[in-house]
Amino acid sequence: MKILGTHSEAYDPTGLGRFDLNAVNNIRNASKAGLGTEVFMTPQIRSSKRGSQQFRELYDGLRRGSIVVRTVWLQVTSPVNWDSNSQTNIYFLNDIITAAKSVGVTIGFYTNIYDWQQITKGAWVQGAMLWYWNVNGGGPQGETPANFNDFRPFGKFTKPIVKQFGQVVTVCGVTVNRDVYTLSRSKPTITVSSKASGEVTGNFGGEPLTGLLTTE
Repeated sequence: MKILGTHSEAYDPTGLGRFDLNAVNNIRNASKAGLGTEVFMTPQIRSSKRGSQQFRELYDGLRRGSIVVRTVWLQVTSPVNWDSNSQTNIYFLNDIITAAKSVGVTIGFYTNIYDWQQITKGAWVQGAMLWYWNVNGGGPQGETPANFNDFRPFGKFTKPIVKQFGQVVTVCGVTVNRDVYTLSRSKPTITVSSKASGEVTGNFGGEPLTGLLTTE
């Protein structure tokens, strides 16, 4: 299978959360290999640092490495790692959205219908990009079809950009996740991604969000 792109986790949520110092080299290495990259951020809501500060740590860390970031995908997954109060979670995410907007960065969301409902109680923001995951477990046996037929709208996400259909799959001796994305409705393209690799930023376009998450 041809590898078309990677994603790079650029924020380490352990402890209080911090910029992942490996991100710059990962992004550069993938760029040299001719691969596109999407930057991921797993924020730490239990930190004493606000969401905006965590985003700036990621953004400034990449800029110091001469990486120009256009899009950051927020991982809104694993409800056990979030606050039990959905409004607290929404406020935290909105703080990140506001910080990203101030520097012209587009925020997308990596989540699924269950995680989003548990963490935000179905909050929505107009025009947000969605990267959803649906797997039945790790390895090839846990993969779901590499298409979007299983997608159900939630949080006013109506048209996903990417679906992750496989996790912890070995390809050419490397453990990766597998995703399908669509450049047009008629031509889906499969990509393989590994958190050990990365490249510059946002290849799906999109504009910075103009609004904030709300449940109203």
